[in-house]
Amino acid sequence: MEGWSDSTFADVGEVARSRAVGWLRTAAAVLLTLVLVAGGVGLLGVRSSTASARGGGYDLELTYPRIARPGLDVPWSVKVHRDGGFEGEIVLAIDTSYFEVLEMRGRLPEPSSETAGDGLAYLTFDPPPGDEFTFALDVRIRAGKQWGESGSVSVMDGENSAVTIYFDTWLVP
Repeated sequence: MEGWSDSTFADVGEVARSRAVGWLRTAAAVLLTLVLVAGGVGLLGVRSSTASARGGGYDLELTYPRIARPGLDVPWSVKVHRDGGFEGEIVLAIDTSYFEVLEMRGRLPEPSSETAGDGLAYLTFDPPPGDEFTFALDVRIRAGKQWGESGSVSVMDGENSAVTIYFDTWLVP
């Protein structure tokens, strides 16, 4: 077998210097630099967002994690404002599928009652003094979760929603 080299490294120099390998090296270096810069300026950490809506005599404001990573603490709170105060109980309806990405550690205040149905958790609270009510969850993103989740939170007026906010949380590795 003439022309065959005994070395397994005979063509390494040719492959390592080819245009395709050079392009791949450059692309990998650029991608690594982008990830390092994004992490350095905080784009890969928790990014919270605030959404608000008005309806049925209520102002609703939600602070939630827009972008998060598994295992990290995240903000989640609802503020309900009603001019003149609250006449009766406050009922929040929260999409139960959203709780699949959250690891609950506490709620403040605790609801006076709660029930679930039709994919919603209904949390009932006694009316606070004044015209503003705040409900907060002490939560973190569950470890092992790789995808985000969509959700909604509503202030109920009897059987109907007075005002609703829809939101999305994206999870990154």
